[in-house]
Amino acid sequence: MTSINELELPRSVKDKLINASLDTVEDLMLYVPPGTLDKMGHRFKRHRGPNRLMNLSADEIAAAYDRAAEYVFQSKVAYGTALDLLHEEAWLSTGDPVLDQALGGTGIMTRGITEIAGESAVGKTQICLQLCLMTQLPKECGGLDGSVVWLSTEGKFPYSRLESLLGHFVERFEGIVPNLNQDDIRSNIYFDSMADQETQLHIFNYQLPNLIQDSHLLPEEQNLGSDERIERSKKKPVKLVIIDSITNNFRSELTAPSDFGSGRSGFRSSLLQRSADICEIGLRLRTLADEYGLAVVCVNQVSDVFNPPSVSSYGSSSRGRLGDRKKPALGLVWENTINTRIMLQRTRVPERDDGLAIESEPQRSMSVMFSPCSRAASDVAREDTHEEGYCAYRIDEKGVIGIPQDVS
Repeated sequence: MTSINELELPRSVKDKLINASLDTVEDLMLYVPPGTLDKMGHRFKRHRGPNRLMNLSADEIAAAYDRAAEYVFQSKVAYGTALDLLHEEAWLSTGDPVLDQALGGTGIMTRGITEIAGESAVGKTQICLQLCLMTQLPKECGGLDGSVVWLSTEGKFPYSRLESLLGHFVERFEGIVPNLNQDDIRSNIYFDSMADQETQLHIFNYQLPNLIQDSHLLPEEQNLGSDERIERSKKKPVKLVIIDSITNNFRSELTAPSDFGSGRSGFRSSLLQRSADICEIGLRLRTLADEYGLAVVCVNQVSDVFNPPSVSSYGSSSRGRLGDRKKPALGLVWENTINTRIMLQRTRVPERDDGLAIESEPQRSMSVMFSPCSRAASDVAREDTHEEGYCAYRIDEKGVIGIPQDVS
């Protein structure tokens, strides 16, 4: 958002706009005075309200809109060229070339929402922790040279696992990245817990935007003392937001009434409100991702399905590809909000004839269901190629490691 004070307008006009709650250029450009709505027909009558520009003269209103439009055009706030987009394009590596190749050869996209879905203990949190570390590397090493915000709805931050990964991570990159310090890495991971839906909406609408905006301000742009400025210089701008998981609060707080037959309308209202909240959260995350060049990763849970196979579900077939047993939660509303969907699967341990399980490590695989940057796993399966869309992986003390196709 751009402050209205950036426009070349008289101080009195700026004060009147601020008093009318039009304190940003975007707010002014999006505001349509009621008199204009009268000329647009009856469809817009529901947007009627008091004229917030009533204290400004016609000349002052015209000047305000002219200066705002001029600022938007000159600063390219609302548009950009294809060359601008190419220069701004950035990717976050997973830290493993096999996983990156399955995701299109570049890793996790920025300026969009990536969903990682799968059943319990399949490795969703492990990949997110790996992304936390990779984000802080320079761009030439596959990172975003930024910090991370981790928002949890399922309990405490997985600190012990982060510590076990951190030592191997520093050992791997200390010869490439100078002054790679474990304490600096820890201090650039912000954590907050979202215990309920009300807290979740408050964080997404207020706390998260403020934190991201403040992190992108230069130290000289903040009112800091010399010691605080030195400490602030060690902090990096937020470049990755992780929600683990996006599903938990929606599932726990959506309950059918005890007498479902008589309370059906109330339950329907609850479903509609949940859909509205999902849309609001998705819009907020996409706006922040686009404005600040963030990568947003949302962990999603899965549900059992009993219908025929579809592109949105997966199961344990002979090769671990698409099947008909699981699908991500939150339905079509959330599916239309995200840009990329990644499904993780863990193959069940086979049993012997006598009923005793064979001692072996579960086989894990990753499938891209849809993405603007990679072919879907269903297309890869049809074409019988192994370059994009699918890979097997394992988890050890160093993190999540992809298994090349000729090995698996």
